[in-house]
Amino acid sequence: MTRFGFSAFLKMLSLNDRPQRTEMRNRLRPSSGTGYDFHRQFRLLAHRYLGGGEVLEQLLVETHGWGNEAEGRAAREALEFLEDWRGHTPSALFNFEPRVWESSSRAFAVKYTPDFGIEIDGVRVAVHIWKTQHPPLDARMTYVALSLFADLYLDDPAGPQDVAVLSVIDGHLYRLSEVADQSVLAERVMAAIENLIDELGDAAPPPPPAGDQPGQRP
Repeated sequence: MTRFGFSAFLKMLSLNDRPQRTEMRNRLRPSSGTGYDFHRQFRLLAHRYLGGGEVLEQLLVETHGWGNEAEGRAAREALEFLEDWRGHTPSALFNFEPRVWESSSRAFAVKYTPDFGIEIDGVRVAVHIWKTQHPPLDARMTYVALSLFADLYLDDPAGPQDVAVLSVIDGHLYRLSEVADQSVLAERVMAAIENLIDELGDAAPPPPPAGDQPGQRP
């Protein structure tokens, strides 16, 4: 079974047809390595800040000690964005567990990992942070991907009542509750992904990705 982290899956859905085929072909190709995850350390700091309540200034200091200066600079800019966003959304924060969705044929699975949870207008919202510049995030496909997880938290009375993606790139919070039911479109898109996997073949499943990010590019 091919497994995606949520950001990697959003990247796949946001690509045009030809680059999407290339990305999927690379995904299915057996490999001994997983590549460098440019955003992993930022994601950990974001969770510590919003999910763990750690002091932002101390987290910013940590980034100066990273070996990759560009990675540290990008992380600081993103953390400062989160500080500003948090200033405009000063609601209670939560931690929510990840959930995994599997396709009907078990051809692939997607893991939704909330980086933090927040209460907005009395609603508990699980939020995954998007920090990848290329490709641009496709809003319609973002809602389609979120819709896969609409019912997967129903077993938890204290779980999220809504799921969302917060884009560090454009500052928008994509909440599933903002749009009409996506189930019909989601079914078609997931069937297309299954067909693409079948077409390209999956002779030897690759090792699971190291993190939840789509790749090396910032």
